[in-house]
Amino acid sequence: MEDRLHTLMARADANLDAPARAVLADIVEGFIATHAGAPDFTDDERAHLRRIDGEPFVAADREAVAALFARRG
Repeated sequence: MEDRLHTLMARADANLDAPARAVLADIVEGFIATHAGAPDFTDDERAHLRRIDGEPFVAADREAVAALFARRG
């Protein structure tokens, strides 16, 4: 599997333009973040997550969500 991954990354580097490689990097980063086991947060990141967790939930405005999706096609 390791050889396949290296081959795919080399192909991506050779065949994709910079914006597409950036998207692929985001996808790989997200995959690693959700599959790499225990999260590795800094103390500042943990504090930020605790702040966010303590915020009250505010439901999204249905019309604003519909408008966003309408703009994005």
